[in-house]
Amino acid sequence: MKSSSIKSIFLLAAVLLSASSWAQGLKAFKLKNGLSVYVWEDTSKSDVYGIVAVRTGSVNDPEEYTGLAHYLEHVMFKGTEKIGALDWATEEPIYQKIVAKYDEMAQETDPAKKEAIGKEINDLTVEEAQVSVSSEFSNLMESMGGKNLNAGTSFDLTYYYNSFPAYQINKWLELSSERFMNPVFRTFQSELENVYEEYNMVQDNPMSVQSSFIRSKAFEGHPYARDIIGLPQHLKNPRLSKLIEFYNSWYTPQNMVLILVGNINAQQIAGRINATFGRLTPKDTPQRKVYPERPIQGRTQYSAKVGYYPSVCLIYKGVPAGHPDERPLEIAMSLLSNGSHTGTLDKLALDGELTDCGAYPMTMREQGRNVVQCIPLYDENQRRFESNKSTEKKALEAIARIANGEFETWQIEAIKANMCRDFDLQMESNTFKGELLMSAFINEQELGSVLNYKDEVMAITTDDIKRVARQYLSDNYLALYIEEGKTDKGNKIKKPGYKPIEPPVGKQSLYATQFKYMPIGQVEEKFIDFSNVQVRQLNERSKLYYTPNPENNVFSLTLRYGAGEREFPKLGIAAQLMNSAGVMGAYEPQQLKEELSKLNASCQVWSNDDYLYITMRGYEETLPQACQLLSRQILMPALDEKQLSRIKGSQLGARQQRKNNVSILADALSEYIRYNSNSSYLKELTDKELYELQVSQLTGDINRASNYEAEIFYCGNLPFENAYNILSQNLPLVANERPTTSPQDKPLATVEENTIYFLPNTDAEQAQIFLFMPMNAYDKKDDVLRDAFNQYFSGSFNGLMMNEIREKRSMAYYASAYVLTPAVPGNPTYLYGHLGTQNDKVNDAMDVFIGLLTDMPENSNRIDNIKSYLRQEALTSHPDFRDKAQYLRIYERMGYNGDPARENLPKIDNLTFNDIVSFYKQNIQGKKYCIGIIGNPKMIDTQKLEKYGKVIKMNERKLFNTKDTLF
Repeated sequence: MKSSSIKSIFLLAAVLLSASSWAQGLKAFKLKNGLSVYVWEDTSKSDVYGIVAVRTGSVNDPEEYTGLAHYLEHVMFKGTEKIGALDWATEEPIYQKIVAKYDEMAQETDPAKKEAIGKEINDLTVEEAQVSVSSEFSNLMESMGGKNLNAGTSFDLTYYYNSFPAYQINKWLELSSERFMNPVFRTFQSELENVYEEYNMVQDNPMSVQSSFIRSKAFEGHPYARDIIGLPQHLKNPRLSKLIEFYNSWYTPQNMVLILVGNINAQQIAGRINATFGRLTPKDTPQRKVYPERPIQGRTQYSAKVGYYPSVCLIYKGVPAGHPDERPLEIAMSLLSNGSHTGTLDKLALDGELTDCGAYPMTMREQGRNVVQCIPLYDENQRRFESNKSTEKKALEAIARIANGEFETWQIEAIKANMCRDFDLQMESNTFKGELLMSAFINEQELGSVLNYKDEVMAITTDDIKRVARQYLSDNYLALYIEEGKTDKGNKIKKPGYKPIEPPVGKQSLYATQFKYMPIGQVEEKFIDFSNVQVRQLNERSKLYYTPNPENNVFSLTLRYGAGEREFPKLGIAAQLMNSAGVMGAYEPQQLKEELSKLNASCQVWSNDDYLYITMRGYEETLPQACQLLSRQILMPALDEKQLSRIKGSQLGARQQRKNNVSILADALSEYIRYNSNSSYLKELTDKELYELQVSQLTGDINRASNYEAEIFYCGNLPFENAYNILSQNLPLVANERPTTSPQDKPLATVEENTIYFLPNTDAEQAQIFLFMPMNAYDKKDDVLRDAFNQYFSGSFNGLMMNEIREKRSMAYYASAYVLTPAVPGNPTYLYGHLGTQNDKVNDAMDVFIGLLTDMPENSNRIDNIKSYLRQEALTSHPDFRDKAQYLRIYERMGYNGDPARENLPKIDNLTFNDIVSFYKQNIQGKKYCIGIIGNPKMIDTQKLEKYGKVIKMNERKLFNTKDTLF
């Protein structure tokens, strides 16, 4: 037995060594049970990104039980017959009763009887919770330093992922494979309510409703046409037995892939992969149902009133993933609209004919569509949008030029070069690499085809583009008109009121005990190495921060001028205009875009309160020319009157609609409770100031802001001296630049008594609750205590907020409260909380939320996990090489000399649970707070809210700058 095992490991290693490698460090192989494994080694990374993906999603949901794939993703965190099982022999019969009760409830037609069965299920769930710990999986992942633990469901896939320290690979493989060994879908009832929350949350988002409408027409007759989350009538009538059946059918090894990317050695871990994921029992995967594609013939129009503003969406035939025309179509659609703004639709936006536009392929595993979306121009004088009909006409003229082959070869070459550059940039990310491999597996594509992306792109010819443009961008299309209107709230799912789940405190399964004593790899305290960041003065005040690029020849350049919208309130609009500006006396806006595109460089301008930012990316062989173009634009900007009119119209149009936009109202309320009169919504330009803006004013603001001292962050593979010489000679810097006073922190509101600001809104399908509690001044000596409190109080699924509000009571889809820090040491910190819940649960949620603040539950058993998590997070959360210099500046400003982990690790090691309790009692317990609530007043008892503080009724006008309003 032993010798056979050793032999299989050596065979596996041999497969690894002989496997075709399409990229440095990539190994691909299959286990005997059919499970695919991709390992991408990259020792430059500080951690490992792990994915387990399944080639199944909502497309495989039974038509009479939609939503199963998404439900399953939720309950895959609830443990197995080992994970989270305190006494499986006692628990199993209770679990089987729950499964049977769901079948009984699904067949019952009498609403009262269905409700009674639901109560029985709740009683059984509470009973089951006494002999199980449904949160144990996430607790164990936290204990080994796992970060960003999550999962996602799409149409064609479901995947589970997180990052973890490299030396914890044995534990990660054990835990991540065990979760697929006899899973137990505990607290299914609670997760049902959480999915209800998620469904209702989507109903408040018009963009999501628009997306649903578009897909319903684009993919009519295919499961892609329905929402991943499922139909409301099915969500209301679930069957746990069907969920188990779905898992047993589709979660088969041959339908799954394990992906590991980062600081890892494939040959060393091959045996452990085989010993862990090789345990999964092989079995056949069901035959997939085939859905014939419905042809698009002629022009067919559909309309829906589901938008805050009008828009037009044109749907053309596309291709599925992996089709030979996929890449050529990607380029053809980029000829319409692209990141460099050189497309025919982009020109309409640059010329002030459209408010905004976009074009992209919607490529799925089984079918595809090509999508063009346009927002009509808002006429600032008539204060209305142009018609969708006229917008469609403009878009069709731009599309016809591409379909007729009216484009130049240089445009094709520039788009191809930009696609390759962006691919190089994305390949610097563990996450992107992992998802790239996952996409290849899900779509059953050869790894060579996926990883040879650049070669395939560069091989595409102009004739290829003309052919696909003519074939697919034809007169056969769907015209979807989105009109202004409120979304239909008729499908709201009412949440039932069930007893909370109260698992035993301080208990763990035998599996958890054994897991904690598993051996781990060698722990290396590897700190961030800032030694390769070089700093040099460029003139009297401005400095260059240089970091070498070890991976490719794509440079990134950030100019950060030391003045922002605090000094120049109109700078934000000026920065927007710079993105569509030319050079005075030399280039019109699109001409400049074309010149940059020929150099394979892209540029972006934006601003915030503190700084004016200019970023550029490209290949270093054209760095001098790109910098020269940039310098000419900054020193002699030709801002466009049509573009200014378009921006003014867009902003005025958005302001006209925002009183109906629940998301914007919620954000404005959140800012108001934190900053009062300093809220960005109250500090914004008045309608009159916006309407009267002149190009000359904005040109002056760009010139004045660029006269301030700058920090230049450059990352490339040119030697430092070469890069310094090019940048010092070609960047738009002035002599005698003005000194900066940035960054500054926005003054926080003063809180003298507990106050509830209530904003009534009958359109809010889901209420939003915000908390603001000002605290003491920031001092880096408290960083570890602050981080420990944040992890205890709000650390993902294990924190008090999620555990008490979501996991136990299903009152919110998301719930968090963190202590936030300022940009400048010595300025105050504050506790900021946010949760979304159904209107009829606001009062109950407030009871729990305020209860956590005023009398924090104490569970000292969590301290070991928290210390382990903080320690491992400190050693593995390293910035990517492009961001290293900017992180160095942040750390320096906060008072650190290099990596904060050097100073904080001893504090983490000495941390006790009493330290967390003391931090809470000294800084949070009994302190005054403000709470903002936006929700439906018909379903929220505001009188009950008075027990938590003075209730002040708000209205929209108090949240926005209404001086000289035009609406």
